[in-house]
Amino acid sequence: MRPRASEQAERYSRAASLTVLEIDVDCDVLLPAYLIANMMSPALWAWRDERRAHARDGAPLGVRRRLKGLERQFHRYTFTNIPGEPGGDPWGLLYFPEEERRLGEGFVRGVRADYDAALRAVLAQSPDSQFGNIVNQDYYRAGYFPRLRNELIETMDAYAGVSHDGKASGKCVALALLWAAALIVWGRFSPGDVILIGNRSHLFVYLDQEEGHLFNNTRWFSRTRIHNSSEVSELVRMVTTGSETTFLYNPWQGMCHCTDGRSTIAEERLDDLCGKVQGFLASPLKQPDASELRFAGEEEPLLDPRSFACADDFQSAVWILADRRPGSAYDFAQYAFRRIDVPRPDAYVLAALRDYHTKRAAASVATLEDAVSIVKSVRGRRSVFGSRGRVALPDETLYFDTGDDRDRALLLFTLLAQSRLADPTSVIGFSEHNSYVRHDGRWIECRTLSHASSAPRRLTHLFNGSGSSRRPYVRVAPESASGLPAAAAP
Repeated sequence: MRPRASEQAERYSRAASLTVLEIDVDCDVLLPAYLIANMMSPALWAWRDERRAHARDGAPLGVRRRLKGLERQFHRYTFTNIPGEPGGDPWGLLYFPEEERRLGEGFVRGVRADYDAALRAVLAQSPDSQFGNIVNQDYYRAGYFPRLRNELIETMDAYAGVSHDGKASGKCVALALLWAAALIVWGRFSPGDVILIGNRSHLFVYLDQEEGHLFNNTRWFSRTRIHNSSEVSELVRMVTTGSETTFLYNPWQGMCHCTDGRSTIAEERLDDLCGKVQGFLASPLKQPDASELRFAGEEEPLLDPRSFACADDFQSAVWILADRRPGSAYDFAQYAFRRIDVPRPDAYVLAALRDYHTKRAAASVATLEDAVSIVKSVRGRRSVFGSRGRVALPDETLYFDTGDDRDRALLLFTLLAQSRLADPTSVIGFSEHNSYVRHDGRWIECRTLSHASSAPRRLTHLFNGSGSSRRPYVRVAPESASGLPAAAAP
């Protein structure tokens, strides 16, 4: 029986997998963490090299010229809709009763009722809706729901290598967070002017510049575009105002959590913001009256990436804040970013053990060689993140058919842990240049997938689903009570 994970590792694991329910239950910390993770991504900073947002004298281009430039970047993306997959999402299904045990019965049942009402409303408005039709599916009636994992830019970009149209893609949350990060990092707009607005069926971005601008999935809408009476603009107005607003978030002002009736956005600012959005849409947002909200003290503004010259410098500043402020959005951003060098790498194991397709693949694993064979079948040798300092989850490695030694180690460990061969003393070990899985007393080196009985030297990380250690290792000592090897002196 697998040891019970600590609550903190479980919370960190939500930042790694970012399913639709996980973001909802920890919205206050995970939404800003997700935004920070995208703002740290080298793939986003590379947009600065592809297209300019400023004139030769360094002055920013006009608002509309910058937005046109961003719109061209988003022409490379499409809304994720994988034929034959539940809800068009490739990450499989979650089971509501299991999520109740993990996230809380009251929370999941409340969200489930809200989703049901929102999806039925979308279906009534748009009978061909990809998400509205979820309520008609057998899996939905049986208590299952698409995982709707939300990806960072690198994973969104990886779709281009496997999709039939060669496009990157994301769902509404992923695309909205990318718009928000891109407006700040590439467009050089103030974080104080960027507002994310969510409801049970959608997430969109509003830019408080000029008469206002709205970003919905892959499209930019000016005031003129949103009122041109086209089929697209009418659908956008429906999905942005047709469901109860669950939150409004601004990186410098904080969050109004409508469902909980609390706000760290000051009342006067919230009234001004909602008035502008409603005026832009010419439709009222469905939100609680200000008299029904509890206003708390204002939050400290998020770190502004515009003050940094490159992604590495911004990352370094975030790592410092993460170390100083455990439990903050900066701390959780490390896990959304999938950084290897974190205090609790065991959180990645917890997230991996929830991966739907890897769990199904593990059902056919009867021997160690069966698991190794699945790992060997992954053709690519590079991580979707392009760095050994970050790790992909097993379903991502399988779906995109690529992974480095770190990714392969997590995949192999998960296959074994979910199979009939599960060994509670198994661990993942990372050294500077290689990755390993120990299973049943043998060490598997994950570049060549060869076996050895002796422990590898100079491991820097050892972890499984019940604990972790980041102390330097030169040998592996007998196991501690946690199931991890005890540290040995260098």
